Amino acid sequence: MGKYKMSMNKSDLLGEGSSSICRKGICLETGQEVAIKVYKLATKSVNSSEEIRLQKFKRQIQVLKMLQEAFVVPKDQTLWHPDLAKATPSKLFMMLLDYSKDEKGEPAPDTTDGVMYVITEVAQYSLKDYFALKREKNKPLSRESIKACARAILLVVAGLHAKGLVHLDLKPENLMMFNGRLKLIDVDGCVPIDSEVSINDSSISFSPCYCAPEWARFLIDEAESKIIAKPHLDVWSIGITLCELVTLDAILKPMYGNFLRNGHSHREAGFLFMDWLGHITRAPVPKSIERFDRDFHKLIVESLLVCDFTKRKSLAQCLSDPYVVETGKSDSTELEGGEKVVRQARQRFEDTSSKAPLYKGTLWKLNTDGKPEDATHWLKRDMWVACDGSLCYFSIKENKRLVLLDGIKMAGAKVTTLPSAAREFAFRLDCVNSDDHEKDISMCFSAESDQEHQKWRSLLSQATNLEGAMQTIRLGGAVADELKQFRLAVKNRRMKVGEDAKDQFAPIFKAKLWKVKAEGDRKKVDDWFEREMWIAKNGSLVYWSKKEDRELVYYTANDIAQAKFVLIDNEDTFHPWAFQVQLAPSAGVEFAPGEFAAESEAMRD
Repeated sequence: MGKYKMSMNKSDLLGEGSSSICRKGICLETGQEVAIKVYKLATKSVNSSEEIRLQKFKRQIQVLKMLQEAFVVPKDQTLWHPDLAKATPSKLFMMLLDYSKDEKGEPAPDTTDGVMYVITEVAQYSLKDYFALKREKNKPLSRESIKACARAILLVVAGLHAKGLVHLDLKPENLMMFNGRLKLIDVDGCVPIDSEVSINDSSISFSPCYCAPEWARFLIDEAESKIIAKPHLDVWSIGITLCELVTLDAILKPMYGNFLRNGHSHREAGFLFMDWLGHITRAPVPKSIERFDRDFHKLIVESLLVCDFTKRKSLAQCLSDPYVVETGKSDSTELEGGEKVVRQARQRFEDTSSKAPLYKGTLWKLNTDGKPEDATHWLKRDMWVACDGSLCYFSIKENKRLVLLDGIKMAGAKVTTLPSAAREFAFRLDCVNSDDHEKDISMCFSAESDQEHQKWRSLLSQATNLEGAMQTIRLGGAVADELKQFRLAVKNRRMKVGEDAKDQFAPIFKAKLWKVKAEGDRKKVDDWFEREMWIAKNGSLVYWSKKEDRELVYYTANDIAQAKFVLIDNEDTFHPWAFQVQLAPSAGVEFAPGEFAAESEAMRD
């Protein structure tokens, strides 16, 4: 591939995964800017066999070529819309420009260096990048932009289905802007409609927060070891993606965050999340979607996010929905402008379920109610970001490793610079508490150098944005083995609880509990609040959050099964019949105990 020159500048890194890396480059013959995807040579550290890498490489070439062919009306009329007949494939799908070949011209490692290359056109930014900019500026999309973008997304993926393919990993990160046009990328995981997928297929990847309930059941339920790839799998993912046009973030992230407390890694949290997703009977669409536009909400809940996939519409059928029919059919899908969207390098490392911290170092922490400008109010601590996204520290006083902010509290937090502080590299972490009765949290920290400051802020930003929820999980190998173990655990738990497959979070016992606020004093009346909670069929402790407008899991069944319960003397608490719930340590780190009080001794027992 000597006719291309690849840039090694840090700013020209477009993305990196466990098996490939993509950088900007130029064609030496024409001067055209291109994207050069290089498949890494197989090593022990690269979690991909040579056979799987070659399979994905060849599949990508095959699919990209197929996508540039003219549209032909498919046999399944539900996958066709008249607008596809007028569409130009190169305006819907990323264009393949070149690839490495063998002596016969077939896709293969390059004959000169043995490396596999794919050369494509360069995208400016992804929908994920655009949503991040809008979140940062607290500036929602206009109604016109949402409608135009919704139609563009529907048309692109309807086109994929009309060509007989299913993507299986659709999300904002895989929809990118190319000179004003929204196009689909990351097609090396596409499979033909009606093909069979098994949990042992290492060439298939997916993202938990965007996968369909039936995909979750296929992974978690012992009875469903294989699944037939159908367009309805992508339809759900597109429904979740369209909601983000309004919310600017994945709508199921908060629920995913609920499972981080029990999951020792993002992979384990992902399994718990999918166990929940696979058995929902109604999509948890935020009220903000209905408030935004009734027709848009109707499209989402009646056509796309329908739990019974047999009643889900195709994306081609959705193109005739009144909400998008009225959209002006411009050839461009340029998003509303004036703002420079910075393309972020795509980091696509699969979660390996390691219990090791993501980062460990030293931070100065400002005392509670301390003054940032007073150097004596700062204390030096050994701290780390755990693999579940929690911020942890070592307490000299208690001689324990403790969780300062768990992954749930970290979700959605903002990291900002702290001006006028006594320490140079100071920043503030502001957490919005999802609990109706708890105060929002604000903490101040300082690193010891600019390099450390940048590293901590980057890692904390990833944790606060729940980047792990967006991580790709690849089937096969260790994941297949872990899924089998998880299936067995789920089966055993359900046998114990006597749970049927439906309504697993429905109550079997409901009562009011008093609870002590975070960092509250159980002897003070003002530090208690009352809430209705219930034990669900699957053994979880659940409550309804007015703030989130949805059911939230306070403790999972595994939390409760492994927790220690300690009774508190009535003389040592304002409310009698109190007790502590001490969660099992995670990777040697302990959580602050939850303190509750029942209405009577009998209710506590």
